Amino acid sequence: MENHVSEHQKNGVLMNPQDIEDWKQDYDNAQGWANEDQLNQRRRDEEKKMAYDQKDNEGALFQQEKKSENSPSYAGKVLVDGKEWRAALWRNTSKQGKVYLKVKFEEPRDQGAAPAPASDPDIPF
Repeated sequence: MENHVSEHQKNGVLMNPQDIEDWKQDYDNAQGWANEDQLNQRRRDEEKKMAYDQKDNEGALFQQEKKSENSPSYAGKVLVDGKEWRAALWRNTSKQGKVYLKVKFEEPRDQGAAPAPASDPDIPF
């Protein structure tokens, strides 16, 4: 039985350059997966800082990660008659197969107050 030894192995290298590059890519991907929550939070923070003029009777909703089947597809804030509201939007399909959007508005909670019981626990705010 012939034992084939590559030129790299003769020089004491157990992995060839392509294997090393593949390993580095896998390692980088694993690091990315480990930090995915931090990266997603950073993305959400940046979206919140996004510079835009919020005008009366307008708002902005940002795509959300679906944590469960009931989680909204989008969430954000709207300004209606000078009052800020929280908004959540779900993209749904009816039993007849038609796509529709469901929107829910809630008054913002006071930062220091205890949160009121949520009617929908999957709304992220």
